[in-house]
Amino acid sequence: MGEVYIEMFTSPGCANCPAVKKMLLGLSKELGGDITVEEVDITIEPTRASQYGVMSVPAVVINGILKFIGNVPSRDELKKTIAEELEA
Repeated sequence: MGEVYIEMFTSPGCANCPAVKKMLLGLSKELGGDITVEEVDITIEPTRASQYGVMSVPAVVINGILKFIGNVPSRDELKKTIAEELEA
């Protein structure tokens, strides 16, 4: 089973960010394995966000690859993407 490092890019005024954060935390517990979720505020770390080309939030980077940006992905999409990384 592989390691999964998730960076969730947010901003203080983001209405959709709490829903994505809740899904990520829930899925990390449900899937088990070595999953780390880090919340990154783009107003505090704009350089880090620009390294991935994050221009809108919420944005989800999994193992260094931008997977979702600017919308709330479905729970199934998130689960499938994280599970694939765990199996890698």
